Amino acid sequence: MTDVFLSYCRADRAVAEAIAQELRQLGVDVWWDNHDILSGEDYRRRISDTLERIRAAIVIWSRQSIESQWVISEAATARDRKVLVPVSIDGQKPPIDFRSLHTTELVSWVPGDRLPDNLLQSLADRLDRDLSYNTTAPRSGAVARLARRATQGWYLDFESLLFYFIGQGFACFLVNLPVAFLIKPDGSGSAVVQLPSWAAVLFSMINGIIVAALYMRPALETHRMSVAVPLFALASLVSIVGYVTALAVSAAGERQVILLVGLASLGLLMVTALAQRASVRR
Repeated sequence: MTDVFLSYCRADRAVAEAIAQELRQLGVDVWWDNHDILSGEDYRRRISDTLERIRAAIVIWSRQSIESQWVISEAATARDRKVLVPVSIDGQKPPIDFRSLHTTELVSWVPGDRLPDNLLQSLADRLDRDLSYNTTAPRSGAVARLARRATQGWYLDFESLLFYFIGQGFACFLVNLPVAFLIKPDGSGSAVVQLPSWAAVLFSMINGIIVAALYMRPALETHRMSVAVPLFALASLVSIVGYVTALAVSAAGERQVILLVGLASLGLLMVTALAQRASVRR
């Protein structure tokens, strides 16, 4: 008999896998990955049968999972059987029907950490066995944990963020190209508009932040400030790179500039389509 059923949405798969790994190290049999469902097998029935047999069900609530009808349905079945053990990985409140149940906060927990004692105790009560780690020694140093913490919000949907970030680079190039022409010398050797270098760089950074706020909105909607802040910082750096690239391109001939603008626009459209497709697959 399966001990624990783990319900999650695809965007939270990395966290679900880490929780399952921790539980398995404690000797708990976890059903979490639907890849073991045989070809041709009824997916709904297999999950339903598993939920009827398990002794505890961990439901991972997040900004994404509260919108998943699959997760809500699985949570409702577990609640009706009184085996539901809800956790929240980003501080998001559960759907209103589940707010009366105590939810374990895993906001500060990152994959690789030990599971909280209160979560283990809740599972131990339902499984009627002891669930505790054999040692209290830390697994890794503070630097390693900080690195895991910094990457936690990124790898959950890394593919989507990567494509949006590449698109951000194309967009910054296109937006900052007019800025580069503002300080391009004309045929007589004088500048059309004289801008100090620091002003051009500052203007390009502002452009990058504005582009990030508009273009990367779908990627930012499901993330906390811990992801948004470094993303905007990187967007500022990318905008400077886009400006330097635009400055170099502005020295080329008119035809070459038009060709590069066309290619950059095509690249932006293609990358945007890939980013949106990756977001849907979550």
